[in-house]
Amino acid sequence: MARRWYELSPDVCIVISKIELAKEEDRTRYAKLLLRELRLAGYEPNKQIYLDRIRSYQMRRWYDKNRFLFMAFEYLKDSNNNIQSTVASNVLKHMRTEAAA
Repeated sequence: MARRWYELSPDVCIVISKIELAKEEDRTRYAKLLLRELRLAGYEPNKQIYLDRIRSYQMRRWYDKNRFLFMAFEYLKDSNNNIQSTVASNVLKHMRTEAAA
């Protein structure tokens, strides 16, 4: 069975899973956090990816209906492994800190 792109890194997989289980308002907040962390990690957004995929894709996945999640996940998927790991680690730290508060 083929693995999904986010299953290649444990931290990325955990972040995606936690976001999937979160309330809708929290999903949007986490998506914005992912986008911010991607920018801070040096990811240069390829807006063409977003435009191409949104034009040609039938919105079937759970995160496709939220434009922030869709964009965050597409950009995370497009980033290199180092950026994915850094971003996932930072978002997990934020989630853990939030849960402890």
